[in-house]
Amino acid sequence: MANGNNGNRTATGKRVQSQPVWRLNTRNDSPVFWSDIDAGVMRLCIDAVARSGGAIMLGTTSDGGAYSICVLSGNEKAKDYPHSKEECEATLKQMADWFVALEL
Repeated sequence: MANGNNGNRTATGKRVQSQPVWRLNTRNDSPVFWSDIDAGVMRLCIDAVARSGGAIMLGTTSDGGAYSICVLSGNEKAKDYPHSKEECEATLKQMADWFVALEL
């Protein structure tokens, strides 16, 4: 850096992004509702997480366009934001399978 070239960094050493990053907007046009999710799938996931000593929080994002799932287990926290009914049910099933496998 003796030549004055800061290598795309600020004076404090933080990296400066030279071009914008474009991301696909996956926001739903309509709100999501937990009442649309299969109750059996929800029950299976809640039971599996709770039996292992974990906790699960269910909600929606602030704009209502995605489900919000947060699982606490020991000192770890996992979050996911499925955007559709199918994606949400698949996520809940995957979490249930993972926690059931922990018990074995």
